[in-house]
Amino acid sequence: MPVVTEALRKQFEDANLIINIQITGAVGKTVADLETLIGTMRASGATDKAIREVLLSDLNSGGRIFGAFRNQFKSIGEFAVGRLSQYGSYYEMVTAGVKEFKWQSAGKNICPDCKARHGQTGSWEEFEMMGLPKSGFSVCGGYCNCDLVTTGNWVKDPIKVDKI
Repeated sequence: MPVVTEALRKQFEDANLIINIQITGAVGKTVADLETLIGTMRASGATDKAIREVLLSDLNSGGRIFGAFRNQFKSIGEFAVGRLSQYGSYYEMVTAGVKEFKWQSAGKNICPDCKARHGQTGSWEEFEMMGLPKSGFSVCGGYCNCDLVTTGNWVKDPIKVDKI
């Protein structure tokens, strides 16, 4: 098996593990929040009907408990899609013979770590050792909008956008 395939397979596995841990954590926190709310309401004398109404209202309005769960799940989904599509793109580029990549910074507010890397060139392996975009190495962590591009597709100035 080629090295790049093995390295990318490992990264897919790592990303999958991170996603599973994040989902488990989000579900666990939501269950704990529900248990706390129900316990508090029961202790204050609320009926099962009143508890049910409060929970349904929270669910339908995206309140404190279910709104937080939706936000966590959205964040996990964005991470998953971004990370896995990134690895798929890199796999395709490397198997097509691309040997050198360039760091392309992008976003509304580019963090100082990514701004310093804008324009750096290197192999996949070099960037992997330094920290890939969206890998958590930088101040922006999972919110990173940067990418590694082929040197022919690089844009000189960081790409500033109002909304990501």
